[in-house]
Amino acid sequence: MQVLHVCSEMFPLLKTGGLADVIGALPAAQIADGVDARVLLPAFPDIRRGIPDAQVVTRRDTFAGRITLLFGHFNGVGIYLI
Repeated sequence: MQVLHVCSEMFPLLKTGGLADVIGALPAAQIADGVDARVLLPAFPDIRRGIPDAQVVTRRDTFAGRITLLFGHFNGVGIYLI
């Protein structure tokens, strides 16, 4: 099974509420159970600094402007940044 968690925060990279705690723990637990779990987060500066191995996957022009999609790892979990 493949799971993509889309959220605005992930502990300990950025935390404003309880969602960060869930996203900080759930994907790793799913991976331990054999699930292909990844996370999509906004590339806020605090989050970006916490994933130093992030590499550009693609760049796209959209109705909202140019976006860059990055991919890296944090604590064994694949992280997409947009």
